[in-house]
Amino acid sequence: MIRWWIYALQLAELLVSSLVHVLYGLYIFSTAVAGDLSQALTDLFFKPNANIEVKSEDPSGTNVDDLPPIVLVHGIFGFGKGKLGGFSYFAGAEKKDERVLVPDLGSLTGIYDRARELFYYLKGGQVDYGEEHSKAYGHSQFGRIYEQGKH
Repeated sequence: MIRWWIYALQLAELLVSSLVHVLYGLYIFSTAVAGDLSQALTDLFFKPNANIEVKSEDPSGTNVDDLPPIVLVHGIFGFGKGKLGGFSYFAGAEKKDERVLVPDLGSLTGIYDRARELFYYLKGGQVDYGEEHSKAYGHSQFGRIYEQGKH
């Protein structure tokens, strides 16, 4: 009888936990969709009347191409650019400056794997985790292919 009671409690805990996670996922998804919809409607109906004049800078100054990129790397359970609709992990920083790079690395991978992915994201080529590391951790030696590096 006690065993059945324990099974019932475990099942109830599993159901409640699953429900909480599903509802939280739906909340995040609906927030992203609402943000995209709000932005689209705002752009459609409200056009700014302000005329913005941009001053030209001295051409002898620093060129944007000479500056190094700003690379923002998400943490665990994070996501890269464009993975959740228009929802930005870094509050739209990648839209404000063309030098900002937001790679989409594995959300649940180790530091070593993420470092390798980041290297190939920046330089280009097929991600190579190394034969020894791949055998030790039970995954394939090669990962995704980045046709052209970002820097």
